[in-house]
Amino acid sequence: MRSSVAAGLIIFCAAGPAAAQPFSAASTGTFTFDAPTYEHYGAFRSGEAQSGQASVTIWLPSMPSPTARDGRVAAVMIGHSIGGWKDGSEGVYVKPLLKAGYAVLGLDHFGPRGIKRAADVPGAISPITPVSDALLALKLAATHPAIDPARIGIMGLSMGGITSEHSAYEFVRRKVLGNSDLKFAAHVPFYAPCANVFSNDGGPVTTGAPMLKLYGGKDETTPREKCERIDAIARAGEPGLRWQSHWYADAYHAWENPAVRPAFHPHHVNARQCPVTDFGSRLRFIDPDGRERPFSIAELQSCLKASRGYSMGYSPEAAADAPKRMLAFFATHLKP
Repeated sequence: MRSSVAAGLIIFCAAGPAAAQPFSAASTGTFTFDAPTYEHYGAFRSGEAQSGQASVTIWLPSMPSPTARDGRVAAVMIGHSIGGWKDGSEGVYVKPLLKAGYAVLGLDHFGPRGIKRAADVPGAISPITPVSDALLALKLAATHPAIDPARIGIMGLSMGGITSEHSAYEFVRRKVLGNSDLKFAAHVPFYAPCANVFSNDGGPVTTGAPMLKLYGGKDETTPREKCERIDAIARAGEPGLRWQSHWYADAYHAWENPAVRPAFHPHHVNARQCPVTDFGSRLRFIDPDGRERPFSIAELQSCLKASRGYSMGYSPEAAADAPKRMLAFFATHLKP
């Protein structure tokens, strides 16, 4: 992913037989692994996948690390937006995390799949595919001798925020990892579009891991009422839910990059006018008044078309404060 990182490449099939130990304690670089590609959320629910690959780039912190315990450090995975990994966006979080003593795991869902453009290309990638990628990358990273598998957190921007948020749902985690106990220890999604929940009849709604959601008040992908309704739906099924949110009133989508001037992008995919969609064990729509209705692909496609577009732009307050909140949250929940 990054030319400044020592080169390394393996092919790891997460769905196949147990792989031989791929890492030494000093292994860094970019590691490619087999990862299914899902055309849409329905395909994920039914297990209908196409073959694909993703990669994770591993950076290790300088030692001794303040996060070290029994010779292993905590780690934070970074999920990228639908624009792909960019040094001015996802890349700005690598150095602060390394400085704080974390290993950093940078995902790439596009390069190994040959995706060049996705933000304004409907169907280029379904957001559930990166979620699956992240959980498979977690399985891979957990085998690294320098990383504590019980202390791996995940953050992400926009689509990467969806990756961070949706990987906290137990229905999703079990679909990807089966009976494994492996899970992310903490989640910090940045401006994750508010759209979906995942019910889990007969089991917990989430993995139980804490989550800090960071939102912008001028971001059309995160209408506050809908975002809070999603949390309420999850909390109704799990009263002890450890999720919290912080809002930056004047922040747009993609707030950390000074090169991004505030502007409305009319062709970008958005779901703000759609009902909350449950893609878990109970496929359904949930209206603002709480009424449940059968899922309709035609209605979903129609409301997605009507919702297109959202504003992006640098927001100094959020750009300065969000990394501090993220680091403080991980310091609390990934501590030795």
